[in-house]
Amino acid sequence: MALLALGFLAWGASACSSSASDSGAASTGGSSSGGSTAAGSGGSSSLAGADSLGGTDSGGSATGGAAAGGAGAGGAAAGGAAVGSAGATAGAGGAYTYTGPCAPAAPDVPAGELSLRIAGDSTAAIFPATDPRVGWGAVAQQFFLAMVKVADSAASGRSSKSFIDEGLWSAMKTQIKAGDYVFIGFGHNDEKTADPLRYTDPATTYREYLKTYVCEARNLGAIPVLLTPISRRSFAGTMISPTHGAYPAAVLAVGAETSTPVIDMTERTRVWLEALGPTDSVPYFAPGDNTHLSAMGAPEVAKLVVSGIKDLKLPLASELAP
Repeated sequence: MALLALGFLAWGASACSSSASDSGAASTGGSSSGGSTAAGSGGSSSLAGADSLGGTDSGGSATGGAAAGGAGAGGAAAGGAAVGSAGATAGAGGAYTYTGPCAPAAPDVPAGELSLRIAGDSTAAIFPATDPRVGWGAVAQQFFLAMVKVADSAASGRSSKSFIDEGLWSAMKTQIKAGDYVFIGFGHNDEKTADPLRYTDPATTYREYLKTYVCEARNLGAIPVLLTPISRRSFAGTMISPTHGAYPAAVLAVGAETSTPVIDMTERTRVWLEALGPTDSVPYFAPGDNTHLSAMGAPEVAKLVVSGIKDLKLPLASELAP
């Protein structure tokens, strides 16, 4: 694989030391029109509940917000505070602030094999073969040349908070090496206001957790990329009804604040679904499910991620399969 010279020095060091109280309000509207992205703007568990807003899926719901099977490596944080993340602190009332260092973007990607590592929820996760749900990350390898290895750590039912609290991010960090790409996509479970173990506020804690992923990935020499949550198949007539509230706009705001590339999957999947329409879009989702993709839908969403890589002109684009 040819040396990938990055243009990320122009993005520079990110502002990752701001507190939750001064992270700013979400911008109105959030996503760009026409499916454009805002530049600068393995195996996973099926436990711990659904990603659909306010509901549960066939994997079972989280009782009292606690993930079935217990906390992952590193343990669950007492009181919901994140653990295992340098510089990540929980203040009064569970307010979350990232105060650690944040390295500038790496100037180069070393020649040789690299990994595309995915931190996210069930919309990107790997499920058992018998499960009708298929995450886009589970089928992403086919879109890359052999020198890029897709390592999908996305896990069903997780939010940006619980992925850290359960030790999944700590475990993932032990595998990250300089030059790797880290794709970060949460939101579906962050929206669960009744679940304190997963809920994050899009104006404060959600942004701070995203900054933690961005900064800690950079500190390891990796290249973070943020993704907004994919749209649910929620039609009002022939148009998709927004269901993610202020979360997509919050991702875009963090991208702008930290000079991190963003692939606006909320907008890209909205355009895709509206082009299909209410009827033809049905088989792209698991049976009776408007949140989780099917074996037919996952590759289509993976293609939208690929198109985002191309549109952002990420050096990773040179490693896409023809």
